[in-house]
Amino acid sequence: MLFNSAAFALFLPMMLAVYWQLQGSSRRWALLVGSYFFYAWWDWRFTGLLILSTLVDFHCARAMTDDCPKVRRKRLLATSIVTNLGILATFKYFNFFRDSADALLAGLGVSTSLPMFDVALPMGISFYTFQTMSYTIDVYRGAKSEHVLRDFAIFVACFPQLVAGPIVRAKELLPQIKADRRFADVDLSAGVYRIFRGLFKKMVVADTLALYVDMVFADPAGFPGLSAWIAMYAYAFQIYMDFSGYTDVALGVGQLLGLKLPENFNRPYLAASPSQFWRRWHITLSTWLRDYLYIPLGGSRLSRLLTMRNVVITMTLGGLWHGAAWTFVAWGVYHAVLLIGERVWTWVRGEGERPPLPVAYRTLKVLGMFHLTCMGWLLFRAPDWTTVASMLHSLSDFSAQPVYGKRILLIVAACALAHVLPSAKTLGRRFAQLPAISQGALAATCMWTLVLLGPARSPFIYFQF
Repeated sequence: MLFNSAAFALFLPMMLAVYWQLQGSSRRWALLVGSYFFYAWWDWRFTGLLILSTLVDFHCARAMTDDCPKVRRKRLLATSIVTNLGILATFKYFNFFRDSADALLAGLGVSTSLPMFDVALPMGISFYTFQTMSYTIDVYRGAKSEHVLRDFAIFVACFPQLVAGPIVRAKELLPQIKADRRFADVDLSAGVYRIFRGLFKKMVVADTLALYVDMVFADPAGFPGLSAWIAMYAYAFQIYMDFSGYTDVALGVGQLLGLKLPENFNRPYLAASPSQFWRRWHITLSTWLRDYLYIPLGGSRLSRLLTMRNVVITMTLGGLWHGAAWTFVAWGVYHAVLLIGERVWTWVRGEGERPPLPVAYRTLKVLGMFHLTCMGWLLFRAPDWTTVASMLHSLSDFSAQPVYGKRILLIVAACALAHVLPSAKTLGRRFAQLPAISQGALAATCMWTLVLLGPARSPFIYFQF
């Protein structure tokens, strides 16, 4: 079920009405059933994979008792990881590895006909796989396992963040699931404001930018020079508005359920360095990769050479997590190079404290990092290497030609201004201070505006991951 759909507009109020009418165990059962219904609305057959991951990880973690021998604990952890990664590899990466092997063998002069796995990618499989894996890894490291299967199933399937995050840790969400909450304690205005803010970002801003971005990336040679640059900037804000819009809706719905989900964005295009960018963009994935991949590899505790190796492995796998294509792998490697470049510069100049940077110099660093990020987005957005090459050629072609996308450029400029100004929280507080009847009128007006102005419904970009 899509957040930007009529089905969800009907589902959410009914879900909230049932949820808050019940108490204790009944309320948690309602949340679980509602979450499975939400996921099954897309394709009920893949609900079985969600349940399989839930059962395997629950029982593996439960078996890791204090008196469980270390060898058995390792086997249980391996069972969890192999099961989850096996499902992910089969449904998301089988054809990618098959095509890569086929191309390699063809280059060696070997004719092959490897089988194809013709099935749709289960929605959100990368997100809930990482979430359940983090739970079993934490239990292996010493965290307490959950004893109630229903509550653990809610942790895995909780519908606000099930499909595209944020990726939540068990220690953050399970205590909230088990706690008895009162409707009187819910900040309704904050939740409603966040939901409509997210829908506006997606349906009005991101989907409008997508119309131009899709046109240019479909034929980069037809949009050289300034038009290509506008498309590159437009995609940077399209993906931000799309993904942060989803997160806003997820966090807003969570608030209406009495759940506090972690923030996933912190104005990433104001980052002045690669490491700052990854502390601001998709924060829950960045911390997951750090805690469950980078640090176990040795992090930055080892030699400088091994530290660079760990960065490359982490970011390459992070790129592959996003999509089964070599362009995504290249995107991960690209950001690994940026991060390594930053570390090398730090090693060269020393790591001592330095005085605050002048505003002008910091602004130049932010602009430089923004453009480096935008160049990386070309790899992320392009469907193939031919499109990447064609976009790069168009970006470097400043021959006389008509300028397309003036309206899009104005939207991009407005997005950039909104990104710089810390206005979102201020608007949220002002909305909360309005009388209830005024809040309702504004919410109804916003809903009607979204229906009138929003382009044709499209899935959120990160649904494909």
